[in-house]
Amino acid sequence: MNHRNGEFLERFRAPLFIGLAIFAVATAIFFAHKYHKAGQDLSAPTAQGGIFPDAAWVALGGEWTANSTEVENDSEERGAKLMSRLGNWSDYQVQADLKMASPYGVAGIIMRSSGEEEGVDSYHGYFAGISPMEPSVEVGRADFGWLPLLHNSLPRTERDLGWIHLKVVAVGCRFGVVTTLPDGRTTSAVVNDPDCIRSGTFGLRSYMTRATWRNIEVTTANASDLNGMQPANSPPLSDDLFLNLQLDSERLERYTSSIRNEVRKHETQSGIEPIRDFVLSPGRHSNVTIQGTVISRPPLTAIQDSTGAMMIADPGPKISLKLGDFVQAHGTVVSDHFRSQMEQSDLRVLWSGTPVPPLLVTASQLTGGTYRGRAVEVEGTVVSATSRASDYELILQDGNQFFRATGHRNFRLDPAELIPGSRVRLQGLATSLSEFTNDLYPFAVVTERIDLLNPPPWWSPTHLVWLALISAVLIICAQLLMHKLQAWHMRSVLKEREELALEMHDTLAQSFTGIAYQLQAASIEQRGPDKVQAHVQHALRLVQMSHKEASRTIAALRPQYRDATGILTALKEIAERLSDGAVHITTALVGKSTQLPLEITDTLFRIGQEAVSNSIQHSACNELVISLRLSKSEVQLCVADDGCGFLKESSGIGLGIAGMQTRAANTKARFDLISEPGEGTKITVTSPLPFGHGLLSRSRAMLRRVFENAIPG
Repeated sequence: MNHRNGEFLERFRAPLFIGLAIFAVATAIFFAHKYHKAGQDLSAPTAQGGIFPDAAWVALGGEWTANSTEVENDSEERGAKLMSRLGNWSDYQVQADLKMASPYGVAGIIMRSSGEEEGVDSYHGYFAGISPMEPSVEVGRADFGWLPLLHNSLPRTERDLGWIHLKVVAVGCRFGVVTTLPDGRTTSAVVNDPDCIRSGTFGLRSYMTRATWRNIEVTTANASDLNGMQPANSPPLSDDLFLNLQLDSERLERYTSSIRNEVRKHETQSGIEPIRDFVLSPGRHSNVTIQGTVISRPPLTAIQDSTGAMMIADPGPKISLKLGDFVQAHGTVVSDHFRSQMEQSDLRVLWSGTPVPPLLVTASQLTGGTYRGRAVEVEGTVVSATSRASDYELILQDGNQFFRATGHRNFRLDPAELIPGSRVRLQGLATSLSEFTNDLYPFAVVTERIDLLNPPPWWSPTHLVWLALISAVLIICAQLLMHKLQAWHMRSVLKEREELALEMHDTLAQSFTGIAYQLQAASIEQRGPDKVQAHVQHALRLVQMSHKEASRTIAALRPQYRDATGILTALKEIAERLSDGAVHITTALVGKSTQLPLEITDTLFRIGQEAVSNSIQHSACNELVISLRLSKSEVQLCVADDGCGFLKESSGIGLGIAGMQTRAANTKARFDLISEPGEGTKITVTSPLPFGHGLLSRSRAMLRRVFENAIPG
């Protein structure tokens, strides 16, 4: 028993610590996955100002802002989209009031969309938009390409369209669109797409114009919502909608006059000076006129031409600028240390253009001053983030270089939710002005856009501290558990010693007492040599009995047999020693010999030992068969003799058989005894093997062969 408990501790010490280590790693991976997922969700901030407060929006292009009543895109990008993540529906309708700043663009509502990306038609879904220039309403399908479905002219008006109410209905594969002009006139049309997209989310989109939406409403729809709408008179168009327009002289004049106006805006004017001339000429320069493209907006406004960039001080609240605007500025230029700024400027927007692509630089390059005052794109790791009502501040690190970033909040990303350690990409204007660097950093970036590249790694300091705490708790628990196991082991050892002491007291101690008594009697015997010899012979018999008891006790304390072959060999040796050659002994092994669990081998050996002893001592047998059968799920030991046998009902159950039954029950084995007078006795013990025992045995054998082959000799 001592050996068994010691082996138990040795077997389970390593698996215990391995299991605890796996648990700690799994816990860390769980938190890392949860943390990583939280970082990924940062790209979908909620809409500001109460527009669908429970919804999440994602901006793809454009410069989107919102208040309590309106959503606005202050950009003339092609294909700027703001997608809602309210849900994925099939039959629904969206309506809103829509107003556009430019007559040359298109703005409207996206329906049943999925797979959105940045780009003009980079999504799968439908778009219904208003074109003020025609004026007209257009419906088409986008599959990373454009398929027009409907072009419907709107009533003409003498003034700007203003706020137009647009309603789009999707039921099955039919799509209805209703437009209501400010004067109350309404037009409607229904178009059918046989192979339609069945479901998707909704969004807002503008093309080459700034636009504003208000009173956005989303509800379910059914076929009755299409009642009263006029079917499209013309078949679906297969190419560009405008190639199919029939332009009369009035429409043609409107188009050509607008083109002439745009050409006049782009004409080169006299008196325009390049920005580089002032960068290379320090001092004050009055009555200067420059032109350039807006590369940064307040709080740090800057324009750039083909020669350089210049900051504009206080352009005024009446001027609404956006990136890409081509402007003309007149005022006084102050130039110092390769940096120029226009003061008391008169700023005028000439036309809206495409934003200037930023220069891709690193933080170390920006410290040199070469790219300051230019539109740049730089990456960094967030050290800290502070968010206020309308703007934010970031402290970032790239390598050994720290720098500051500031800007206005928008739909693209809420910097307040950036976790330290996140990797981001910034686009904006680089500057070394003290009001932006706080005289603490070599430069700052006034950002126009932030993109999250990677969430922070799970091995952040906070997580490492938590992992260390969890590991410490697990180690303490493991130590407590090992202490409990060692205490249980000690109790088992003491109990085993007590049982061994009792057994020796009942056998060997009694025999020694008898031997001493017989020898003492022989020493004082006065009745002659025969009596003395009788005492000596009696003492010798007691010595033989004590030797047998000592042999049995020593055999019980030997290391346990672990495989089937060892059990059969041991039982055969016991049978041969007890029979002294008078009984023919046969052993048989059915199945492949393998290593068995210790408690099973101990039970089989003890029961087999008792059965062999009973057969030889009490049955007067001539033949004894000991067999062991192995299968994937169980092991069976059988001891059969051809002795006299007995009737179980009349003889009762002796202590030996009762002991065998108890041992079998302790290991959940089945004990069977078959005996008839004159036909011998057969004892069978069938023990189930643990689940996966065969796989474990094969694995151990394979590893043993690998080690034997790897170690020479």
